[in-house]
Amino acid sequence: MPSSRPSSFPSPDAAPEAPGRGVPGDGSLRSNGGGGVPGDGSLRSDGGGGVPGDGSLRSDGGGGVPGDGGARRGKRRWRAAIAALVVIAVLAAAVAALLVLGPPAIRRRIVAEARARGVALEPGVVDLGLGAVRLRGARFSLLGVRGLSGTVARATIELRGLSPARIAADGVDLALVGTDALEGLPAWVAQHGPRAAALPLTTSRVRLGFRDRDGGPEVLALADGSLQRRAAASGQGAAAPQPGAPQPEAGVLKQARVLVAGKEIARTDVAWSIGAASISLGFGGEDVAAAPLRAELRPRPSPSASIALAPVPLTAIGALLGVDVGAAKMIVSGTLDLRLAEGADRTALSQAPLEGPIALTVKGFTLPHPKELDGLLFGDTTTLKADARISGDRQRVALGGVEVAAGALKLTGTGTIQRDGADASIGMDLSGSIPCSLLAGSAAMSHLTGAVGLLARDLMSRTLAGSVAVRARVDARASRLTAARVTPSAILRCKLRL
Repeated sequence: MPSSRPSSFPSPDAAPEAPGRGVPGDGSLRSNGGGGVPGDGSLRSDGGGGVPGDGSLRSDGGGGVPGDGGARRGKRRWRAAIAALVVIAVLAAAVAALLVLGPPAIRRRIVAEARARGVALEPGVVDLGLGAVRLRGARFSLLGVRGLSGTVARATIELRGLSPARIAADGVDLALVGTDALEGLPAWVAQHGPRAAALPLTTSRVRLGFRDRDGGPEVLALADGSLQRRAAASGQGAAAPQPGAPQPEAGVLKQARVLVAGKEIARTDVAWSIGAASISLGFGGEDVAAAPLRAELRPRPSPSASIALAPVPLTAIGALLGVDVGAAKMIVSGTLDLRLAEGADRTALSQAPLEGPIALTVKGFTLPHPKELDGLLFGDTTTLKADARISGDRQRVALGGVEVAAGALKLTGTGTIQRDGADASIGMDLSGSIPCSLLAGSAAMSHLTGAVGLLARDLMSRTLAGSVAVRARVDARASRLTAARVTPSAILRCKLRL
């Protein structure tokens, strides 16, 4: 900056100073002879006279030009000020470019990073922050997976440099349409799973909804859960991954609301695991292998599924599925294997009929019967086997080749399960035959005890022939199994052996 002192440069029109005479000014002494006048502590001299000042002596051996040091300092200050203005201008231009041109470039980078991890992303509204990018109203799908799409209400992407370091998402809504959507998931995991899993992810308020077909009603939904990733555990009997093969993607949806046809039937943990060839779900546990109700879906080579119910108290299953079973002490277990029905179109899985065997074991239950049949319905275990066929609209299950066994009593027949929203009606027509000798012996033992009963049973078995035709009609609702109605009937065809 310029000095505030008066300029000591002589004007061209000014008269020359007299030799040896000092002119007071800014406190300096100008002299050609030797006389000195004290000033600001500096001395400019041609002759050698000295005036004490600040301990410095400036001499050029001739005529000096006053004020030349202050001018140089002023020039340096001007240059520094101009450089600072240039830097500020550059920074302002960079900030303006970031505000004007940054969001499109950042959007492109976000889309590219997501696509590299197998996700087609529409970021929605992008907000820039220090070390983070926030998205609002984003939409996404998985590359190569048909019938799967989703939205994210809010997501925060923490950055390390220009690369994503962590993602926190809230309000994730995932929609599956048709079973076709499940075919591409194992292949997607094999291709993109390792890189996608390497990016830490936390989510809250997750919802997954499933529809049989596009435009159809929502059949199943898991809502308001918190998604947690975890290492996949090998299920019992599951084949270990081949060396070098991608590890399964696994996790648990904590405390999800389970809705069937819009009605909430349970709130439980739902574990999941996606491997190279199958998708597994476990209801009621944090690990698929330990969950009481497990389902394994195998999309290829031919779509199939297995559902397994571990031996658990019926009350636990009732609580899980929202079914009233009262205070029953029964232990239930079973399996259901499903495959495409013969002649079904593999390209339209969401509307293809399914079929497969079902097996159910109930320990602590026998069919209602009079005491005269106690000798036949011995034990406390009832088993059911059948061939199930599920209609293409998923509304009806036809049961063929039904076999019900309890003790020595064996009944066969047919049945149907008709879906009614979140509930279902069950009907079965069963029939069988009981040898008259066994029936009479059981009746004798129910009224006679000890040796007399044994003698009567032996006598009946020797003298009676023929059989008794037994029929039973079973009607029940899935939500009220304890109120099931069994209507028995019998036709006697017994005769004496002669």
